[in-house]
Amino acid sequence: MKKRILALTCTAVLAISVLSGCGAKPPASTLAPAPSGALAESTAPVEFPTKDITMVVPYDAGGGVDLTTRLMTDAIGKSFNGHSVIVQNVSGGGGAVGQTTVKNSAPDGYTLLAYTSSVVNNPQLKEVDFVLEDFKPLACVCFDPEVILVPANSPYNTFEELIAAAKEKTINVSTSGAMTAHHLDGVKIQMATGADFAYIHCDSAPTQKQELIGGHTDAAIFPLGEIIDAINDGTVKALAIALSERSDKVPDVPTYTECGVPLVDGAFRGFACPAGVPNAEFETLKNVFEEVAQSQAFIDSMEQAGIPYLYMGAEEFQQYARDASAALADVVAFMNQ
Repeated sequence: MKKRILALTCTAVLAISVLSGCGAKPPASTLAPAPSGALAESTAPVEFPTKDITMVVPYDAGGGVDLTTRLMTDAIGKSFNGHSVIVQNVSGGGGAVGQTTVKNSAPDGYTLLAYTSSVVNNPQLKEVDFVLEDFKPLACVCFDPEVILVPANSPYNTFEELIAAAKEKTINVSTSGAMTAHHLDGVKIQMATGADFAYIHCDSAPTQKQELIGGHTDAAIFPLGEIIDAINDGTVKALAIALSERSDKVPDVPTYTECGVPLVDGAFRGFACPAGVPNAEFETLKNVFEEVAQSQAFIDSMEQAGIPYLYMGAEEFQQYARDASAALADVVAFMNQ
């Protein structure tokens, strides 16, 4: 089973997952738009920052994490004493390369991380030299539910048909990277149904999308935000979505629970700094990120981009990540059989 689950590796991109009833569920969004206008002066002490800040995105440009991050940095603008937050893409290892880069950076507040579910997954599933507690969250802005899909010309028209076929033969399922939330979502479907999946791990979400649309895989698992355009234009078929209720963005797609798999699952996206950043600098970063994340301008930009918005402040986000890490244990045990 372990060999089958880890088959056909390529590399990279996002995420996490949360088994329904296993602890970490996305909390209700608290939409409290910040007042328009300049940020309060107290959030940006004169002594920090004195130069631009780097935001490391641990994935290729063009994917959901990259887009979410650029929406945030655009919304921040010059809020840090007239300085900007500059995006730097450092991809590889399913997010591990960029995450390691930030962990090893000087803890001075000038190097930040686009903080995704893979920060939870990677320390438990790969050989990396960081742990969850090496990072301190600033704010969460997205929970993007997983969707299982097939090419438009696939013989499978429902989730149940796909699973029935996967009990008779091996079904190839593509993901955007080994040990991403999307890969782990597939593993959890296997745990719940006994399906036989072999994984094709692509090096990015755009590559995975091309594979799916081109019919080069039997099925694929994506976060909704990265595939909704292809669902809406009919170039792929969405079979089920990992939410407790149907999404108003794709109301015709049934939930996993409706299909007999009680699973709420998805990828979170937010921002963090190295854990060693001094308190004064951390408070400056946290205050700006929390305020901008709740601003109506940023919320509107997320909506226009089709990215599912969900806000958590720094402390709530940190506890959520810890709970999600604890919930991952059963999945790891299954994969190690």
